[in-house]
Amino acid sequence: MQQSSKPYRKLLLAVTEDWFVLSHFKPLLRALRQVADEVVVATRDSGQLGEIAALGVRTINFDHARKATAPHVIWSTARRLSALIDRERPDGLHVVALKPIVLAALALGRHPNLPVGVHLTGLGHLGIATSLRGRLLRTGALGQLSRLLQRPRSHLFVENEDDLTSAGITDPTRTTVLGGAGVDPDHFSPLSHPPGPPTCAFVGRLIRSKGVDVLIDAARLLAIAGAPVHLRLYGGIDIENPDAFKQTEIEVWQRDGLASWAGHTKDVREVWRDADLCVAPSRGGEGLPRAVLEAAASSRALIVTDVPGHRRFVRDGVEGLIVPPGDSGALSQAIARLVADADLRARMGDAARRRLLDGFTEKHVEDAVIGTWRAMARGP
Repeated sequence: MQQSSKPYRKLLLAVTEDWFVLSHFKPLLRALRQVADEVVVATRDSGQLGEIAALGVRTINFDHARKATAPHVIWSTARRLSALIDRERPDGLHVVALKPIVLAALALGRHPNLPVGVHLTGLGHLGIATSLRGRLLRTGALGQLSRLLQRPRSHLFVENEDDLTSAGITDPTRTTVLGGAGVDPDHFSPLSHPPGPPTCAFVGRLIRSKGVDVLIDAARLLAIAGAPVHLRLYGGIDIENPDAFKQTEIEVWQRDGLASWAGHTKDVREVWRDADLCVAPSRGGEGLPRAVLEAAASSRALIVTDVPGHRRFVRDGVEGLIVPPGDSGALSQAIARLVADADLRARMGDAARRRLLDGFTEKHVEDAVIGTWRAMARGP
């Protein structure tokens, strides 16, 4: 039998949700398959495990208890992860997002030499939490992240440099800054602007951390000023997220004429065929939103907030405009400026496309992941 040229027999990938794998991490799966004979994906099944398996990997239904914060639930889930690692006996583990990172830190006591890819996609709602409980949870989670990174065969992947600071990382040889989740610039091709009045679009889950309420307030200010803007919201309601808006709230926005809601959109390219401008009013906590990269690939100007991830990709006045998070007045002024200036929108959209091609494509991400895992196979 011909010996495999790949450095790993099996890699285990842990991600919280199957839909998250499909929406963001197909390039990661392709990269891991380049370095391992078998890739196993442990994620919660919401009915899409078959789509993941069709990508050439094996799947395991594993509930990471994404929203649980009770210590006994976290410890119980960590023990289940440890048992899964015992059964699968992978040659390496790649954990994506803060909850799987915490679970891995607790689960790997019996596996001191297992290589671990620690893939931080932002700090989520804990990154912007101001309550005492939220701040304590953030401190605990970052402590477990630090503990995991003290392992001799661990490597940190982040989507923006600010998260390196949050993680307390000072050794650049054990970190890789990825171009977000990466976007295929051939799939998201540059688009001409649609005819008619300009349309602004928001793409993402309808949760408070993404600043949807700030965007609605900005639309209200524009309407009061006599400059109503056509605003479309594309995204589902994350019912398991305590930060989510209720459908009744969204219906009020529509009834008041502030926005139209299209729900979850299967093909995001259709969004940018119909919309002229991407608005991402996040309060923070994200790595580098894929929605911003998809809009950039489609040659759409960007209005974003001054938070980690956004400010890594968007340069104020070049690819778009940057406004303070939570500031509906500044956001309304930025929208009004770009809605009124088609030439400026076009120039910024072209610049956004060029920016994407310079380090934020799927190929950039795949090459970085492959190179890192191959280096990890050679040892610390």
